Amino acid sequence: MKAKLNQLEARLQAFVEGSASKLFPFRGEQYELASTLVAAMKAGIHPAGEESWLAPNLYTLVVHPANSQSLSQNQILLGELAEIIQQTGNEAGLLFPSPPVIRIWTDQEVGLTEIRVLAQISAPQIGETSTLAVEPDDQAGSIPVNACLILEGAQIFPLEGAVINIGRRLDNHLVIDIGLVSRNHAQLRLINGRYVIFDLDSTGGTFVNGRRLQQCTLYPGDVISLAGVNLVYSQDADLLSADAPGPTQPITPFPPEA
Repeated sequence: MKAKLNQLEARLQAFVEGSASKLFPFRGEQYELASTLVAAMKAGIHPAGEESWLAPNLYTLVVHPANSQSLSQNQILLGELAEIIQQTGNEAGLLFPSPPVIRIWTDQEVGLTEIRVLAQISAPQIGETSTLAVEPDDQAGSIPVNACLILEGAQIFPLEGAVINIGRRLDNHLVIDIGLVSRNHAQLRLINGRYVIFDLDSTGGTFVNGRRLQQCTLYPGDVISLAGVNLVYSQDADLLSADAPGPTQPITPFPPEA
């Protein structure tokens, strides 16, 4: 399976560097999109019976507002990209509940040369491209369904409050007793129904998907690194869809290589 997913990434890479290069003019975007798509797909796979796996059919590219128009206007190329995802996914033995669809959302906090990918299993009826804006006010809103942090791929820490403190001190909500982690390292705040992570002037820094940041709105699948300690943010991704959310599905690890 791993080899077939590598082939999928290679085909996506060739496509974004070739036919779709005008959609992603920055070399960094072209390089990261293929690997990010495959990683999002792999993270969203669920069991569908014995030796059968269901792959996400809705892929949301979250981009800076300045880049959304050019992407949204090239539905043909986005459709071709979705076809490659389905074809190579089927070759890897994956099932899709319906043909994959790629849609565009915007977020001011995403960098001009950055693309984030949300992958989810959704109902077959998928609406038109939508946009998502982060409001400037500091209202908490509702806690996302099934929001949690997955610590080093093993421990699950449910997020159940509007403010979550993380660090080495014992009075933090999430205690990480590792020397490189600062006593008060980072904080999650619920703002307009979305968790935003803030670095608390830590020594080792707070990184999201490899980039050191002072604050960042979190999306499902984002990898947070606190002085080398990795946490993956997860929530019910259907809450970001314009469609009515389907039933919550448990997170199931992808089977290890034989």
